[in-house]
This record gives sequence, C-alpha cells and structure tokens, in this order.
Amino acid sequence: MKLLTWNIQAAIATTNFSDYLTRAHRQVIHTASKASTLEAVAETIRAADLVCLQEVDLGGRRAGYRCQAKAIAELSGHDHLVIQENRVIRGVSRHGNAILSRYPLSNVKDLKLPGRVPGRGCLIATVDVETRFDVACVHLSLGKKDQALQLEFLARHLPRNGQWVVMGDFNCGLIASPVEDFLERTEAQFDHQPAPTYPSWRPKRAYDHILAGRAMALSHYRPGAEICSDHLNVSADLLSG
Repeated sequence: MKLLTWNIQAAIATTNFSDYLTRAHRQVIHTASKASTLEAVAETIRAADLVCLQEVDLGGRRAGYRCQAKAIAELSGHDHLVIQENRVIRGVSRHGNAILSRYPLSNVKDLKLPGRVPGRGCLIATVDVETRFDVACVHLSLGKKDQALQLEFLARHLPRNGQWVVMGDFNCGLIASPVEDFLERTEAQFDHQPAPTYPSWRPKRAYDHILAGRAMALSHYRPGAEICSDHLNVSADLLSG
C-alpha cells in the first residue's frame, strides 16, 4: 500500500521566500491559480492508496467557498474522504486536515490537540482492509513544549497492538526530543532518517514524516519533487510487520 502525506498550504503555492510577500493576498482571498494548484496536488497523489493532507481549506472565502479536500478527492479518484476542521477565521478561512483513501474508512476520531494556542488537530480513522489498522493525520504546533504535549496525547489514542501509521507535518525532525520520546514510548518504526522537506524549493528541515506502529513496516520512503506548496510531500510503502 502506497502512503503519502503533504502539507498543501491551502493551495497558496509558495515556491520561494519572496512569495510569502508577493502571494500574501492568497492567504485571505481566492485566486484562479488555486484551481491549477489543486489539480497538480490531485495528479501527484493519484497513485497513492492512502493520503494525509494538512493545511487544507475546507470552504473559506480564500478557497472560493469550496472544500479543497473534496475538490482534490474528486480529481484524484479517491472514493473515501474524511475531514477535520481545526480553526476558523470568520470570513476568511476554514483550516483543517483530511484523509483520502482507496479503501473504506471507519471509526473516525476528530481530536483537538492540546497546546497554548488552539487550532491544531489529529484526525484518526480505521482503514478497512484485510488487516485493519488506524491512520492518524497530524499537524503539530511549532514549540517543543506543545509538541511534547501533543505527541503524548496522540500516543494515548493509538492502538496498543501496533497496527497504525501516523503521517503529517510535525514541524520538527525525528531527532527532536518530543519525537524521540514518542518513538520510544510507542515503538514506532520508520524507514530511515527522513530527508528535508521544508522549504520545498531548498529543503533544509525534515518536518514531514510517516511513522508506523511496531506491527507494521515501511519501505521506499522518499520526498516528492513537486513544488505546489512550501512543503514537499513524502511517500512510503506500507507492509505488514
């Protein structure tokens, strides 16, 4: 099963540092260019069986009042979709996470992560395949203290049998102390030390990760080359442990 995770930056399509200024208006208003960005995202994820997306606008003004996750799923052909809304800026945006799947999803949990500033979430669903497992889509905060709280919270909500995968934007590397504690506590597996994914045009920091429980195994971890966001996507193959 091919896995993929991507912080799509609400289709704002920052492709260099100057875009943070020149494309700042895309944070608050809709532009026609976002449609082509969503199409590029959909084309990239088409080959993946299970996809976790972060920084998806679920229908705010800046998305043209259209759910970006649904638009992507329609274009990519993923029949199963669950979404999570984490922060609403009235009249501007609806921030959230999404899981897209070729397989049915059940037992959906919309979890709000602890932290000093609200608005971070974890979306968990069971993937209904022969050997069922849980997938968690996460977007962690920036600070280490919040990350530690959030990963401790996440660990309590993962199956104890090790049948799970966690994908998302951790905003830190695997050698950061909050993640090291999480890896030790959950006996999580990863293919190898991840490559940098941020910023996408000149990656220096490994922020985006795919981890698996002890009953699962990953292979062929790789960052994508597509620059549709300020983060690169990450994919891996999931095997039975």
